[in-house]
Amino acid sequence: MVVENIVENEVTIKVLKNINSFSFSEICQILEVNNVKIFSVSISNTNLEYIKAIVKISAKDLAPALRLLREFEYEVLSNHEEDDFLNDLKDRSKYLDKYLNI
Repeated sequence: MVVENIVENEVTIKVLKNINSFSFSEICQILEVNNVKIFSVSISNTNLEYIKAIVKISAKDLAPALRLLREFEYEVLSNHEEDDFLNDLKDRSKYLDKYLNI
C-alpha cells in the first residue's frame, strides 16, 4: 500500500528567539490567528541565549504569519517564496541608496 502525502502546502519554518521570551503557546497562537494548521513544534537547538525551533505547518498564504512572527521578535531563519520581507528590504535599500546619492 502506497501512502501519498495527505497534507497539501506543508512547510517547515525555522525560528530563533531569546530563551527568556520563547514560548510554544505564543508561536501556536500567532500561527493559528493566521489560519495556519500546525503539525509539530520542536526545539532543534538551544544555548544560553537563544532557542531555535522547527515548526511544521500547512498554510495557503504564509506571508502574514511570517510577518506576525517577526513582529513578536521571532527571527525567521528559513527561506520561503511567499516571504516578501527580504524583497521589501532590498527595495528599501535601493531607494535609500538612490536618495543618499542625490
